Amino acid sequence: MKKTRDLHLWIGLICSVFLLLEAVTGLLLTERWLMGMGGHSHGGHEHAQLNMIDAVKKASESGAFSMDEVGVVMNHGMYMVRLNDKDGTLVTIAPDGTVVKKEVNKFASFVRAIHVGKLGLWNRLMIDAAAISIIILTGTGIYLSVKILRAQAKAKQRKSVA
Repeated sequence: MKKTRDLHLWIGLICSVFLLLEAVTGLLLTERWLMGMGGHSHGGHEHAQLNMIDAVKKASESGAFSMDEVGVVMNHGMYMVRLNDKDGTLVTIAPDGTVVKKEVNKFASFVRAIHVGKLGLWNRLMIDAAAISIIILTGTGIYLSVKILRAQAKAKQRKSVA
């Protein structure tokens, strides 16, 4: 039974660190204002990002594309935009605004929408609440695990002295 408890303690401690990291980064990605992202571009790729924004604007003039979740990818030495259209199709757009590739995967689009809180206010609030709960649970779990490990180390030390 002791080996099982020790195994549970160590696996829980190691997994908690990764779970904590995942929850914090997920919360930061969902609530971008926490990172001070107000829509201004900074850094070395500012020119390329501005070109991508222009490409997305050109491609979205019809209103078919969602500007909510946009990613930039490098393809053949050129920055391209990846986004989801209103039907859940993943679309890659070249800097001149032409559509390069379309990938239809409704399940993947649905999973992505759940993960980033794009299914409405309640979904976003639930994701934020879950992330904060995971941060609290893993933080307190790590604290308690370290406390248990210290107590075990002290007990071993006392046992070896006696």
